[in-house]
Amino acid sequence: MSAKSEPERDAPALVSAAYWPENAALLGDADELEQIVAAGPRGAVALAGLSVALLLAMWFAFYLLIFLPRGAVG
Repeated sequence: MSAKSEPERDAPALVSAAYWPENAALLGDADELEQIVAAGPRGAVALAGLSVALLLAMWFAFYLLIFLPRGAVG
């Protein structure tokens, strides 16, 4: 059997997973939460940096391989 609690009588018939506190809340104390927040959004910064680097690399590739070989316009 499942260890999950059954919906209460006043709960809506169709609920999302975020309705239950154990699915939406951090089950820990304030010290654990502060450690997580202190680490910062390293993954988001890494993803943004990688995206910008890829965008610049593609721009330089187009510039060097397409625009420069065509020469001046006019």
